Amino acid sequence: MHRVPRALGVAALLAIAAWLAASSGEAQAPATKPAPTAKPAPAAKTGGVLRIALIGEPPTLDAHATTAVITREIVINIYEGLFALDAKYQPVPLLAERAEALDGGRRYVIHLRNSVKFHNGKTLGAPDVVASLKRWGATSSPGKSVFKNVEAVEAKGPLGVEIRLKEPSSSLLTILAHVDSAAFIYPKEVVDATGEGQLKEYVGTGPFKFVEHRPDRHIKLARFDGYAARSEPASGLAGQRVAHVDELLFLPVPDYATRQAGIATGEYQYIQQIKPDQYDRIKATQGVEPVVVKPYGWATVVLNTRQGLMTDKRLRQAIQATLDVEPMMLAGLGHKDFYRLDPGIVFQEQPYHSRVAAAAYNQRDRDKAKRILKDAGYAGQPVRWLVTTEYEHHYKPALVAKSQLEEVGFKIDLQVADWATVVQRRAKPELWDAFSTAFVFLPEPTVAAQVLCDWPGWWCHPDKEALLQAMGREFDLKKRVAIWEKVQTIFYAEAPRIRLGDYFRLDARRKDVQGYEPGPYMHFWNVWLERR
Repeated sequence: MHRVPRALGVAALLAIAAWLAASSGEAQAPATKPAPTAKPAPAAKTGGVLRIALIGEPPTLDAHATTAVITREIVINIYEGLFALDAKYQPVPLLAERAEALDGGRRYVIHLRNSVKFHNGKTLGAPDVVASLKRWGATSSPGKSVFKNVEAVEAKGPLGVEIRLKEPSSSLLTILAHVDSAAFIYPKEVVDATGEGQLKEYVGTGPFKFVEHRPDRHIKLARFDGYAARSEPASGLAGQRVAHVDELLFLPVPDYATRQAGIATGEYQYIQQIKPDQYDRIKATQGVEPVVVKPYGWATVVLNTRQGLMTDKRLRQAIQATLDVEPMMLAGLGHKDFYRLDPGIVFQEQPYHSRVAAAAYNQRDRDKAKRILKDAGYAGQPVRWLVTTEYEHHYKPALVAKSQLEEVGFKIDLQVADWATVVQRRAKPELWDAFSTAFVFLPEPTVAAQVLCDWPGWWCHPDKEALLQAMGREFDLKKRVAIWEKVQTIFYAEAPRIRLGDYFRLDARRKDVQGYEPGPYMHFWNVWLERR
């Protein structure tokens, strides 16, 4: 496999990834006896339409413009980045052929693969990468965070790109491999045509190409016959990608019961977000397999620190003091095996996990909350809380929270909308005080939405910003962990988001859907239909 040279920054990245793999229990014990002869893998078949039932409509198909998971789960099949995360969450080249980390991690030179085609027939070149990275840096939350440290992005010949940084970065390649609000590469002319708005064309280099979007009906992708696959074996999101099916048809089906009934009848071959209390029923459904992703995300309440009631830290702290998260998580997940309570603002499976400031988590101290409200002079102003029913782990915890908060004196105005509308409205600080959402798995915490200043909620704190910048420059893992603990301490002192708990996702597939590898990032290359 073509790997990034083991220069200073990249060596640190690989060490971090190795730690992550070890903490996830992926180390292999020595064999004590010969392994049984493995059955040959089934041969992939070509053709057919894979029908995927989604929880609703995506707010956009512009990957730079949103952190919405539903967008990612569609466009990950269309667009690609310079790097991809392998099965151990290491960044390895995808559109890049190789990369060099120079000047102690202050300068990265990325060499592109030759003869990669966009869906419009154009060959990928350095100008496309430069234009895409600059737009990502100006548009996306993680891109804005990264570009605070970027001095220049320039083409170096037709297939070379140089990224010059103000300070060394230990995380650049990992961030470029992320698929949430991702640094995907678009044709330069498509980027130029967007201006200040969103994409007008959906053109990538991925194994599937965009065909049409009929709102509230479907999003259709088709196999891209000109796709330039890598030769390395598939590993996580890295390596060889093959589009076996003719089409991917993403169908918005907001109702849980409709999705579940549809996979039982074969109307859908893959469905998202089944209620965990249906786990046993799914296992008993003929021709259907459950798909469990653990860990997947953590449920949260985001508070508006820029405008309105929640700019008063005391009101945020009163909410944090009030909430009893166990009944909230049980209401949202419906099955005790699909959630866990934990104070860490990254997952237990990650090397950055910590219990620092745990006393501020899940306080269930209503007397304290009432005292804080009295001191703050709260006079019953409505807390405008955005939530959707499309994600039950958003909606039902919000109902429980409303009851708990009103018992201590808050007035909660739950404003229910479809998820696309919530995403649109949360970008306007004058419209809301709180909204329900979840933060999903990311291997690099410094650009995770839970701590970003530019993400809705706009939690900007000078000490936190300085710590994140210091962590981005630090190559020693133990020192990075120590810095992250300081960030978590500020997180609980400021209460910009209220952490509820981790949840594990339950999807399902028909058994004739072969080659699907469960993981935190849903995708459909290397997948085929045994019966078409």
